[in-house]
Amino acid sequence: MKFLHICTNSQLTINISNMKKLSLLLLLFPAMVSLLNAQVLVGTDPTPKNALLEEYTGIHCTYCPDGHAIAQSILDNNPGRACVIAIHQGSFASPSAGEPDYRTAFGDALAGQTGLTGYPSGTVNRHVFTGSTTALNRGSWSASCDQIMQEMSPVNIGIASSYNAASRELSIQVELYYTADAPASSNFINVALIQDSVYGPQTGGGAGSNYRHMHMLRHLITGQWGDEVSTTTAGSLVSRTYSYTVPEAYNNVPAVVEHMKVVVFVAEDHQEVYTADEVDAIGGTNLYIGNITSAEPYIQRGYQGFERTFTVEANSNIDGTEPFVFELINENSPSDWQASYIIDGVEYTGSSTIDLTKGAAMPVTIKVMPGPSAGFPGYLLKMKSLNNPSAPEKMYRVMLVAGVTDLLVNGTGGPESVNNQGVYLDGFMASGNDAYAVVNANVMRDMINASAYQDVFTCWLNIAWTFPALSDSQAEAVMDFMDAGHNIFIAGQDIGWDIMSGQSGSNGTAITQQFYTDYLKAAFVGDGSSANNKLTAVATDPIFGGIAQSSILDVYAGNMYPEEINALDGADLIFDYNTTAKHAALRFESENYRSVYFGIGLEMLSNAEVRNQIIGLSRQWLSDEMTGVDYNNAMNALSAGRCYPNPATTSAWIPVTAGAEEIQIQLFSTDGSLIAQKSYSRQSLIKLELDSFRPGVYFYRVVSGKQTSELQKLVIVR
Repeated sequence: MKFLHICTNSQLTINISNMKKLSLLLLLFPAMVSLLNAQVLVGTDPTPKNALLEEYTGIHCTYCPDGHAIAQSILDNNPGRACVIAIHQGSFASPSAGEPDYRTAFGDALAGQTGLTGYPSGTVNRHVFTGSTTALNRGSWSASCDQIMQEMSPVNIGIASSYNAASRELSIQVELYYTADAPASSNFINVALIQDSVYGPQTGGGAGSNYRHMHMLRHLITGQWGDEVSTTTAGSLVSRTYSYTVPEAYNNVPAVVEHMKVVVFVAEDHQEVYTADEVDAIGGTNLYIGNITSAEPYIQRGYQGFERTFTVEANSNIDGTEPFVFELINENSPSDWQASYIIDGVEYTGSSTIDLTKGAAMPVTIKVMPGPSAGFPGYLLKMKSLNNPSAPEKMYRVMLVAGVTDLLVNGTGGPESVNNQGVYLDGFMASGNDAYAVVNANVMRDMINASAYQDVFTCWLNIAWTFPALSDSQAEAVMDFMDAGHNIFIAGQDIGWDIMSGQSGSNGTAITQQFYTDYLKAAFVGDGSSANNKLTAVATDPIFGGIAQSSILDVYAGNMYPEEINALDGADLIFDYNTTAKHAALRFESENYRSVYFGIGLEMLSNAEVRNQIIGLSRQWLSDEMTGVDYNNAMNALSAGRCYPNPATTSAWIPVTAGAEEIQIQLFSTDGSLIAQKSYSRQSLIKLELDSFRPGVYFYRVVSGKQTSELQKLVIVR
């Protein structure tokens, strides 16, 4: 394999106490020119940090399976950007008689520098986010990873791993390239060997002695704190190769190399980790083949029948001219939508093989044409090196939102939101709503920040029982969304506790607290208990007062905290627990938006009919200003490009699909005379006020930049 070929200048062999041989090849280069010529694995472009979650866990740990699920959701939501090392350590990891011992010689020292006080606990890049220690409650892992991944790393990591099955010897090549001066003059390469699918006991999780342990630390190949690097200035290349003989078992637990991965991370000391990456132990590599980049937002607003394009660039990092395979993958795309990509003037819908030359960017245009169905699909452009099939393919995702009025938004703090999203989808179906889509809260944030949200009337924030309820960036986007005249529904157990309690393990900030008090108009009263087991509508509420009572279920395995809240000035209480003494939900209407907030997740309600009624009535009330009582007729008209209502009395909503900064609505009489012309800033839905016009038949058209729509009939009645 040509990417493993490298010249070596010196070799150091270290013997360790357990008689396993560890060979460390120190590759030193005399000048910068030779450094750059020798580089084969690692890229030289500055890149963001990858997140490293070191999870402290055990086998007698009731809440550890929840931590494992959160860790897996981080990996699932951030492919190629996060690594997990599960470290079995502490009293919960101590095996009883006859049980396997998953502990290592490294766990206690690693845990000792975290300041952890409970399990599961974790560190993210061994960074101190608050206070003076690195240990984090599992509710903070997701947001902390998200924060780390927004920062730039001073160093890139290249890895290639090969395995000799006969000798059980791993050979791991590591390359570092410093794109900037590291904060410390001395860094440490850490090489960890982890194993998936280790089946054994676990107190929680319901699998008994057949629990599937993942990402389990088996050995630190570079020792407790890593292998020191003393050249850490911008432009430096460091290349080292580690050889390690994998034993048949660790503590009598089989070492199955086929289920192993190699995780490499660079630390500035025993704590702060710059970045990390992982590869398969057998034949794995993260050879940097190049990238796909774009200066544009990856999310756009679309409209039925109007083509949208995304412009990206494909870059090769392999010397000379090399063939690459491209493919565009549809993710949840409606069947009546069309997508293709154009390279060098040729349009493709399937895979293609294109030659790329290092240093010469290749423009790629992704085209998407929405059909009549509402959707918020992704289109994943993949780029793979034909001659280096083991190298990870590069991917770039674009997304288009079109025809979506109701956006179901799953919390990113754990798997519970996704696991329970069916409750909302059932409610949408029961209310006759097919203009919805499902995304996570980070995609919602990016949609709002890209100004692609205008057609979405309501975001349904399905927080369930995840932590943090909202990150700062998500809360800021939601507040911008509401300020722009859009509505939200938010429900979940412990939203108020997480944001407002200030207790250990909570994640409240000034930003999320502003959202809670100023936008939801909610006051957190208490955490609640299993005694709050009935949801009762406030009978005097004109929207929800007629809904029947429902039992509240313990759906989180003994973690039942139906949150007690109160309404601040201007908000109305809409549901209580059992009696009127404790309050469960409220609604609020401001000049710009409406909101509904539940202190429980709707998945906790036993009565499906009650859940559906809450969703249906909430949907009707939240969209009342635009649609009145006939929501579906409004959606059908607007999706077809017509105004609504028509006939109209005092106002009409006109959909706009073009994207000029200034939009004009021109109104004509039946004889073709222009009788009114009004200008608006760029938006996708314009409210045309009609009070000044007499009843009768008119025609209107939309002028946006150089685009002019066809004339449409508008009838005004009184």
